[in-house]
Amino acid sequence: MGRSDNVREDAMNTIIGATATVAAAAAMTFIAACATTAGGSSTTAAATVSTAKSLQDCPDCPEMVVVPAGSFTMGSPESESMRDADEGQHKVTFAKPFAISRYPITWDQWEACVRDNVCAGRDVEIALHSDLEGKWMKDYVDHGRGSRPVVGVSWYDAQVFAGWLNKKSGRDAYRMVTEAEFEYAARAGTKSAYTWGDEPNHDYANFGKAQGLGGETGGRDVWLNVTSPVGSFPPNAFGLYDMLGDVYQWVEDCYEGKAELLPTDGSAMKSGNCSVRVMRSTSFTSNPHTLRSANRAGQYPPNLRGRNYLGFRVAKTLHM
Repeated sequence: MGRSDNVREDAMNTIIGATATVAAAAAMTFIAACATTAGGSSTTAAATVSTAKSLQDCPDCPEMVVVPAGSFTMGSPESESMRDADEGQHKVTFAKPFAISRYPITWDQWEACVRDNVCAGRDVEIALHSDLEGKWMKDYVDHGRGSRPVVGVSWYDAQVFAGWLNKKSGRDAYRMVTEAEFEYAARAGTKSAYTWGDEPNHDYANFGKAQGLGGETGGRDVWLNVTSPVGSFPPNAFGLYDMLGDVYQWVEDCYEGKAELLPTDGSAMKSGNCSVRVMRSTSFTSNPHTLRSANRAGQYPPNLRGRNYLGFRVAKTLHM
């Protein structure tokens, strides 16, 4: 082992052994009528938070919210501003309800999996602290741990975490969210560009400036170029938080650019380009284009680690 490797090893031991920084804010509760957006179009989100049943199988397990069966139109209309060619509209029907984690998976939950020697905490830390060429970054800035969303994990890491939940809970039901499930849950009955209406609004999500990449603050969004604690913004009508904004989130699907080929039953796309996996939501540094409910992203391979804006949440199949 060379000197640079020793430096990295010593730094990693310091990181792994340190107590994670606890994020400052607990989840906010928002039960109020939705206001009219700045652009003048009224929101289509429900006025009050859903009273859907929630589940939690163990202390370290995420709280899961039951999403009802039903149908919705996935994708965006041609009239939607900033739409992409891969957002063609098609009807998707969920014959049965399913559950989805109320928040993105947090550092606290991830680190519980690491302590059980199941999740690869050390490898994720190395990836986060390395640049694109694999060199150690002395000026790495941590966004905070605790109740902030875990970042830097690969698609495979998310799969391992879901498997850990199954072992922890004694239930063979946890899995990654499908792309259709994510959009259905994110929309929560709405048809607008964003859950809250047709205009981007920093009162509802942590996202970046209007063009290009770079953080921006405003309204409730006081986090510049960093993640926010989960639940810092109002929930949608299903009672789910951070479905849009804060961090991108891995989903199960292979990427398929032709919307007419996507499954119509809510299942995951198993063909198409499986060398990359789909991400949904957007990040604290991304623009309103990618914040939209219909936006799709599929450019990263499933083994990619180290992106400080990419996390995940989990789903649970309900055996009824």
